[in-house]
Amino acid sequence: MSGLFGTLSMTARALDAQRAGLTVTGQNIANLNTEGYARRALLLAESLIGGVEVQGVRARRDLLLEARVRQEIPAEAREAALADSLSVVEAALGRPGESIDARLSAFFDSFSALASDPASTVARDGVLQQGRLLAGAFNDIARRLASARREADVQVRSGVDQLNALAARVARLNEALGGTAGADGEALRDERELALQQMAELADVAVLHRDDGAVDVSIAGGKPLVIGASSYQVEVTSAPPAGLATLSMAGVDITGAITRGRIAGALDSRDTRIPAYLARLDELAYAVADSVNTLHHTGFDLNGAAGQDFFTPLGGVAGAAAALQLDSAIDADPALVAASGTGAPGDNQVARALADLRGARAVGGTATFAESWGQLVYRVGSDTQVARAEQQSRHEVVAQVARLRDQVSGVSLDEESANMLKFQRAYEANARFFTTVNSVLDTLMNVVGVA
Repeated sequence: MSGLFGTLSMTARALDAQRAGLTVTGQNIANLNTEGYARRALLLAESLIGGVEVQGVRARRDLLLEARVRQEIPAEAREAALADSLSVVEAALGRPGESIDARLSAFFDSFSALASDPASTVARDGVLQQGRLLAGAFNDIARRLASARREADVQVRSGVDQLNALAARVARLNEALGGTAGADGEALRDERELALQQMAELADVAVLHRDDGAVDVSIAGGKPLVIGASSYQVEVTSAPPAGLATLSMAGVDITGAITRGRIAGALDSRDTRIPAYLARLDELAYAVADSVNTLHHTGFDLNGAAGQDFFTPLGGVAGAAAALQLDSAIDADPALVAASGTGAPGDNQVARALADLRGARAVGGTATFAESWGQLVYRVGSDTQVARAEQQSRHEVVAQVARLRDQVSGVSLDEESANMLKFQRAYEANARFFTTVNSVLDTLMNVVGVA
């Protein structure tokens, strides 16, 4: 009799084990598309008193593969951020034939029209109008590039805010994991791993797993972001004269030490790429103003007076594109446009020379104005394409490593369906066995009762 009761107890434990298996399998299937979820496995062992017992539930993780994913993510994220920022710059330059190249062509065409009729008020008005449009085009592009640089700075600040928030979150999860085990602990580890991956997208972070289950996180060559249950902030200050963000920890500037991740991509765009493009634009604007003013000074206006500055003189190359504008006196009086080279009525020598500037290699002595603009546009487009190609290449690496990780941690619907069928069949078999044993006991009890 005692043997039958023991068998009944053993079978009950088996039913509990198979029911737990169905629960774990159902949880895996339910979280098939949950980001950061690691597949759960039921741990079963032989019971010392016979049968089977549940020892717990453990998530399938490979710390090495998870670390590899975190190591590859920052490079992809950097190129993605850089490509996004450069795409804004590319759009700011305008479409070919509709931007500064078109304005340059129209400007020199207006001098050709003036050369055909140096005394024409309409032609002179046309020169001034095209001069205003050209200066406005340079001003507009310079403003757009400055705006793109400010947007990149906003991305840096936003990225740091996110990084600090994630660091605080990881510290809280470290603290929570200190007193949590079982299924709840695995859920916290899932959440922490997802937070670590999000940190890796922002910057190149190093993660160290501790014996107590917590993780330490560092950045910029060892600066601590998280140590156990404590988090440390990356500080942002606005540096003069432009007020751009500089990053520091414990008073040490780490801006240049962040080389990967979305923050690094925004920093590269803000501090290197856009300033280089703006410098080229300034060089072109300065060359236009200087070349036109130099020739204009050699001529005579409609009143026979010596020519003056056509564009307001620029103090230097830096900032030339933003500052370019017509000289206020000429802007108010078309008669001051110098078309003659001798002062004689009908002479068009200077107007023709100004029109011929379109083919002069006036930018650095090596390029025409149109060529210089084309080189700038090509440089931006090329940098954008390189960043996109590099991002795609890095993405393939991340995807490949992630697939290796998912072979361990990912949920396979086919595998879980097979597990569900296995646990269901085992449950049904144990249930039938339980029913049989219970029926035998009932029969014996009835017999004993009758006796």
